[in-house]
Amino acid sequence: MHNIFKKLNTPKTKKILAFLDQALVSGSNFLIGILLVRAVGLDIYGVFALTWMAVLFAVGLNQAFITKPLLSIAPKLDEAEQSEYFSDLHIIQIIFSGIALLLGFFFFQFLAPYFFTANIMNLIPLISGIIFCQLLHDFYRKINFVKGNVLFVTSIDIVLYVGQLCLVLLCFYKGHFELNFILAAILLANILSVCTGAVKMTYQGIQKENIYKVLVRHLHFSKWLLGTAVLQWFSGNYFIVVGGALLGTVAVGAVRMVQNVFGLCHILFLTMESLVPVDAARHFQDQGYVGLVNYLQKMTFRLAPAIILFLLFIVVFSSPILTLFYGSGVSNYPNVVFAYALLYLFVFFGHPFRYYMRTIEETMGIFIAYVFSTVFSLFFAKMLIANFSMNGMLIGLVLTQIISLIVYYFFIVNLRKKAELLTKYS
Repeated sequence: MHNIFKKLNTPKTKKILAFLDQALVSGSNFLIGILLVRAVGLDIYGVFALTWMAVLFAVGLNQAFITKPLLSIAPKLDEAEQSEYFSDLHIIQIIFSGIALLLGFFFFQFLAPYFFTANIMNLIPLISGIIFCQLLHDFYRKINFVKGNVLFVTSIDIVLYVGQLCLVLLCFYKGHFELNFILAAILLANILSVCTGAVKMTYQGIQKENIYKVLVRHLHFSKWLLGTAVLQWFSGNYFIVVGGALLGTVAVGAVRMVQNVFGLCHILFLTMESLVPVDAARHFQDQGYVGLVNYLQKMTFRLAPAIILFLLFIVVFSSPILTLFYGSGVSNYPNVVFAYALLYLFVFFGHPFRYYMRTIEETMGIFIAYVFSTVFSLFFAKMLIANFSMNGMLIGLVLTQIISLIVYYFFIVNLRKKAELLTKYS
């Protein structure tokens, strides 16, 4: 048994396990999307997609403030420093998750009646509970990736994603197709995964000075990332929200349905998010800027052919693929499929730029990119959708990614020029 665990602890095996873990995560989400469309239709699935945006927004903020800095800071610390850092950061994470939960209940009690119908309003407590658990789950995943406990990451993901899939299936088997039952099933699986993830955490007591230092370091690291998370949500999702208001929830359901198929790309993206920042930080620590750039270039060139072939496959066989997964009544969306293929291609090429900026702790460029794309979204979303219907929404989503890529490129070029000038005159 000891030899088995020793073999599973090699760097190559860890990367394979990380990839399989992300396949589990994306595969479960993919199957739940299929189940929802088939069981409740595009209209209710559109409502689910819109409410789930709150979860994505909260997770985005948490990643900006907690887990993205964690992935870049922790590899630079020695073992003793890491242990203390993890303990202090865990306390900060619990407080941050608790604040998110309290804000959800505050919104439910005092503000929701002015914005939502009773049916939607009753979903808010469930969504708030899911947010609380999702933030902690993401923290436990990332901290164990840094520690190299990939098997444990897989175990808590099995509890969450296989658990929620089984519980949603149970809801359908019992004839409960209402969103409140579906969200309650997802919440229960989240609670179980958080309880599992907490088992591996160690505590070194509450040391206010150390916690304050960690908090300040994360605030400094994430000062641009937090704003970016807000802007990122608006830059992409604002087109979806406006589309829902002008075209109805069926249009949102159709877009999210197609995105669910392309969401299989997230197997790769989430694997990259868990492994690349750590490896990039180590290359930068050992070899400086040259080592970091070489690593990111090699990583991009190795993965690009696979992602391009996958996107082309979905575009060419979009109709039979949609029919196979969702039924013949929802297969006629070739424009949505083509737009999302372009979008995911640009998303892929944006990753190495963001890893570079995060590793050298110069994240202002990411913030500026989302400022431009958010301004574009706020000014042009209504006009594009009102004039071009669903195609306008798709054009807007693709253009936001193109705008971000252009800003990343020029920001990094400017950083390199400044670095060369400092070297020249130092």
